[in-house]
Amino acid sequence: MKKTIILSLLLSVGLAGTAQQVFDARGLTWLSPETAWAEKMMEHLTLEQRIAQLMVVRVPLNLDDRQAKEFSDRMNGYGVGGVCFFAGTAERQATMTRLFQDDARVPLLVCIDGEWGLGMRLKDMYSFPRNARFGLLPPSADSLVYRMGEEIGRQCRELGIHINFAPVVDINSNPKNPVIGTRSFGTDRERVAQLGIMYALGQQSQGVIATAKHFPGHGDTDADSHYELPVINHTRAYIDSVDTYPFRRLIEAGVQGVMVAHLQVNALDPSRPSSLSPAVIDGLLRREMGFDGLVVTDGLDMKGVTNTYGKGNGELAALKAGNDILLLPPDVPAAIEVIKKAAKADDSVRAMVDYHCRRVLEAKYKHVLPYKGDSIRVPGEEHRAVCQAIVDEMNDILERQAFDSDRRIDSIANAAIAAHATPGCQVVVLHKGREVFNRSYGHRTYDSQAPQADTVLPSTVYDLASLTKVCATTLAVMRLVDEGKLGIDDRLSKYLPYLDTTDKKDITIKQAMSHCARLKAFDNYWQQTSDRDSILLLVANSQLAPTEGYLYSDLGFMLLSDVVKRVGGMPLDEYMSEYFYRPMGLRRTTFLPMQNGIGAAFVAPTEQDSLRGVICGEVHDPNAYAMGGVSGHAGLFSTAEEVAQLMQMLLDGGVYQGKRYLKEETVALFTSRHFANQGNRRALCFDKPLINGGPNGPACAEASQASYGHTGFTGTMLWVDPDCQLVYVFLSNRVHPSAEANLLARMNVRTDIQSVIYKILKNE
Repeated sequence: MKKTIILSLLLSVGLAGTAQQVFDARGLTWLSPETAWAEKMMEHLTLEQRIAQLMVVRVPLNLDDRQAKEFSDRMNGYGVGGVCFFAGTAERQATMTRLFQDDARVPLLVCIDGEWGLGMRLKDMYSFPRNARFGLLPPSADSLVYRMGEEIGRQCRELGIHINFAPVVDINSNPKNPVIGTRSFGTDRERVAQLGIMYALGQQSQGVIATAKHFPGHGDTDADSHYELPVINHTRAYIDSVDTYPFRRLIEAGVQGVMVAHLQVNALDPSRPSSLSPAVIDGLLRREMGFDGLVVTDGLDMKGVTNTYGKGNGELAALKAGNDILLLPPDVPAAIEVIKKAAKADDSVRAMVDYHCRRVLEAKYKHVLPYKGDSIRVPGEEHRAVCQAIVDEMNDILERQAFDSDRRIDSIANAAIAAHATPGCQVVVLHKGREVFNRSYGHRTYDSQAPQADTVLPSTVYDLASLTKVCATTLAVMRLVDEGKLGIDDRLSKYLPYLDTTDKKDITIKQAMSHCARLKAFDNYWQQTSDRDSILLLVANSQLAPTEGYLYSDLGFMLLSDVVKRVGGMPLDEYMSEYFYRPMGLRRTTFLPMQNGIGAAFVAPTEQDSLRGVICGEVHDPNAYAMGGVSGHAGLFSTAEEVAQLMQMLLDGGVYQGKRYLKEETVALFTSRHFANQGNRRALCFDKPLINGGPNGPACAEASQASYGHTGFTGTMLWVDPDCQLVYVFLSNRVHPSAEANLLARMNVRTDIQSVIYKILKNE
């Protein structure tokens, strides 16, 4: 009685501060608090219960409340040490974990095999990408793997999980490996080791045991130990320098668990699986490598063991080999009986049982008891946001890395410049809202004597030509539709009275924007007048095409710019600046750049004109020029970066940086076809892929039917693909110094670059 009271008192002191030591009541030695607690618990455990403490059993699938209670009672009857969950929902797991822990005489170790997050097992939880994707990260991004481990550990802790059987630190050295593959961080031992360390330390920072697996290395196998025993014939030197290298590094870094695989490693033990081998576990792992944490077998219900060892013999062999935890014994009572019989016949086996039971209990003291009073709960949505942020950052880095290392876009752009298809260009790619490529090529002109300032920069401003239709006129019309001031089925003549007496009085906004209003493609109105209103009257009195059908036309957008002025209350350039460009922070998107603070030295020149000289800072299109530089079909200048931002706003349903500019349904309305039954591929202004696919369309073959965009005469292109969250912008001044030979189009420069973008994103 006296011993019990003293020990209980000292235990209470020890539990209050783990740095203190407790004196063994027998007067033999000073005990650490975890050892003192383990000794106290062992006093109340029978031999059978001590054996059962070494076992972590599989929780059966789809248990209802009654079945869960029966399972809990059976576990308690044996004194099982822990449980492992493999499927279901987080809510159900939380419910059962509370039940199991409330029933348990000795706190349970709750385990999961969640290599890429709890979502690997629980259908309502988050899954990270496989390790192989993280293995592609540069060393500068290793902290992302730490954050992943940390977040997985945080979720485990909330759900009452104490051990996660991760990370995998096998080196994926055999491409025919049927079981490791993308579960590995890669083929380089240093990277596998370093990322394994990051994962393990991140998880352990949350008090959850990390388990490096599958020792001594499962990467170079062509068999799956779930079904048979893989054989490894590496030399001992190779095993030491390659296979076990990541494990050595993780042990040095302080990993708290190691899982031993079912492998026939002939250089280490030709007669037994590694999981049942004293030479591998007690000899190599414990003595040579100095690992003092928990050693866990791989699942003992796997064929790599059960094909040879049955009815508890595998568990006995695993115990004798030096394992602390016997994972997933297929027959718990049979295993207890076999080990008990051996322990009664051999004191050394009994000593092994006690030794490993004590180690398991000490682990419970450190990793279960401190959290015993915490509520077990389903990790909330805030965790999903953290996970998504990690994955987004990873994808951003990897996509940038993929684009940076791929030279195909460079080759196409430089070949175009060498062929004099354009003196220079800008290419910008956004994927899932992130800029993954932004590169400028060549110069503003072909002048070999031009100063360095002539180099194309991201800030170089280009004449967008017909991209004006999208980036100005269409956006303005969309906003007016949002406000209820326009309807796409309204007649243009409703807002432009000068059409009432013409054959264009019945043309609707929808027809004009879909290029099926029978308006001619263009005309040289600039040769007849240089007055905006006079040009509009010439358009009003122009001759209609004789037949219905698709005919691309500038004229409808010239008229639409007047609609915007009359309905919106200000000219198109002022309207766009007021409601889009300035609020979005687009400082280099403007009509009349020379009048709006952008000097000629920052603008890519266009054509050498017989009347106007080298055109620079003024719109190239002569009709737009005659209209004062502001029209609905041409006149806008910008950079690829800023055009991409406008398109990202559309891709995001009318929202940019948290501010709504257009209604989502309006974006959908304008980017959809309205005359497809007439063979017209166009949306409202936006071009679309050929309806039936195939070559020679306005976009590359990989672009989805949901995609939309536009091209411009000066050598420009924008394209948005909602299906893969992609924005692509190409700007050039291919018309410099002459617009005659359109090599840019003949060489398919814009669409070839677009095709490469899809291939990079698909890792082709």
